[in-house]
Amino acid sequence: MEENKYICPNCGGEMECVYDKPALNLTCPKCGCKIATSRWDDIDLDPADYQITLESVPHPSIDNIKLVSSITGLNFIHSKALLENGGIVAKENAVKTKEIKTQLDDENIRYLITPDFKY
Repeated sequence: MEENKYICPNCGGEMECVYDKPALNLTCPKCGCKIATSRWDDIDLDPADYQITLESVPHPSIDNIKLVSSITGLNFIHSKALLENGGIVAKENAVKTKEIKTQLDDENIRYLITPDFKY
């Protein structure tokens, strides 16, 4: 059975966990971030990586281009081309995918998330 991997929200490193019923204590060996909780949302425990693929947008707005640029780190010209042609904008964990999904929804940019994203 594969053990869940928890990712540090500060540095992205894999956190070490100790389960002391009912609490789960997590520590990041890279940056020292510590988290303790007795309640987790399903999205926080989802180990899958999700791929977000944009559908093509014939005439993207400047706001659309700026958003894609902020998500991908691409410059204006490459972000515009990505929007016009469609393509992969991100491969992220569930929490980050939900953030990007919300941003794309707010700008009415169409996309596909694989595998199936239930959040």
